[in-house]
Amino acid sequence: MNKKNLICILLLILIIGVYYSYQTEDSITIAPSKANSPDTPIYQSDDMTTNVYDLSGTMVYKIESSKVKHFDNTENTDFDLPNVTLYDQEHAATWHIQAKRAMLTNDKLIYLYKDVVLTNLTPDSQLQQVLTDNAVVDLKTQLVTSDDPVKIKGIGFFSTGTGLVGNLREKTANILENIKTFYNTEAQ
Repeated sequence: MNKKNLICILLLILIIGVYYSYQTEDSITIAPSKANSPDTPIYQSDDMTTNVYDLSGTMVYKIESSKVKHFDNTENTDFDLPNVTLYDQEHAATWHIQAKRAMLTNDKLIYLYKDVVLTNLTPDSQLQQVLTDNAVVDLKTQLVTSDDPVKIKGIGFFSTGTGLVGNLREKTANILENIKTFYNTEAQ
């Protein structure tokens, strides 16, 4: 075998090798990452407390939860058994909110699901407690809404009905439909 034939054979082997490598690269399928899946959180934690402060350093609200999951694609955070405490400008805790589950959106709306209880921590307020199945609280304005059956408890009264619009800063809650109010009764 002379040098010319050897070079041709090596060149042919090189061309076949390059062609083969391009063919196998095209046939490789890349499995999608679960990290980018909408139902997979980018972080999660157990028994977590989140404190949120305004620019002056005043605590605005605190969320404690048994399980927290944050999803990057929606920028939502899910909470199991959340306990939310809202604070006023004087650093005093004003409301305690409980539910079975909650979802906090990027625009600071917290959607509360199942057995929602809003308890007023201000001792001299007429409005003491709001109970409903589901509610939405805007954590920036402290406005609360619900479309579900509602029970409001206060000093010397309780009211039931459907739908709720309230302002937790002003300690007001308005039932929208089918309102029944009972005064000076122990049977709540």
